[in-house]
Amino acid sequence: MKDMDRILIAEFPWLLVTVTDEAYVDRASTDTRILAGTTTQFVQEMKLDLSGYTQSDLTVGFRRSFEQSGGIEYITWRDFDVQNDGILENVIISSVPMNDTQLSASFISCPGFTQYNSPSLPIDWGNFNRTHIIHGRLKYLFPNSTIGSTAYDSPGAAALMAMNDNDYSSLEPTAADCLYCYRIFSLPIPGKAAVGVKNISLPPKRVILDAFTVEEPELEYMMRLKRSYELANQV
Repeated sequence: MKDMDRILIAEFPWLLVTVTDEAYVDRASTDTRILAGTTTQFVQEMKLDLSGYTQSDLTVGFRRSFEQSGGIEYITWRDFDVQNDGILENVIISSVPMNDTQLSASFISCPGFTQYNSPSLPIDWGNFNRTHIIHGRLKYLFPNSTIGSTAYDSPGAAALMAMNDNDYSSLEPTAADCLYCYRIFSLPIPGKAAVGVKNISLPPKRVILDAFTVEEPELEYMMRLKRSYELANQV
């Protein structure tokens, strides 16, 4: 069968939060929730349905992936250590579902790599590997010190800029019936009412997957399908 081109798109909304009573409060209906067991980590999630392809015994492959952003990343504060407190953003599109503990741990060690292990941090990382992370990108954002106030003890506002930007996409083909899409944030610990972060605005994001479908040899496809079903039920 001839390869058929496809474009798959994952859409994530704004993250708009403000600090009230030493806690982050969502300022809009952004389909964002706090990760279980945390107070400063948030997730936006969706699925890409591939069941139509799997029902036709087709494998979905990927040529490339890239992200688009719908605005400016921005922060306002008072009495905030702008040089040491940053924001982590991790975008993951996986053929394997991930639980909140694994999503939270993804800031320590990106999924698909040899995982960080410590007796003080007992985490079930799952048994997937790099091939199941179709798209992965981790960014570490800091206020741009050349734009806006950099004084810790006075009000300030600035655009955010990436000080570290890691792409760990595998772009491996999959026989999974859906892709699990996550956009995860780790924010600074909010201060008291008069100090610390005041507002954080992170624009909507779009991940575009340049994909294709192909009919593989039966044995190869069945082995890929078996592995997908095993991993889809691990969470």
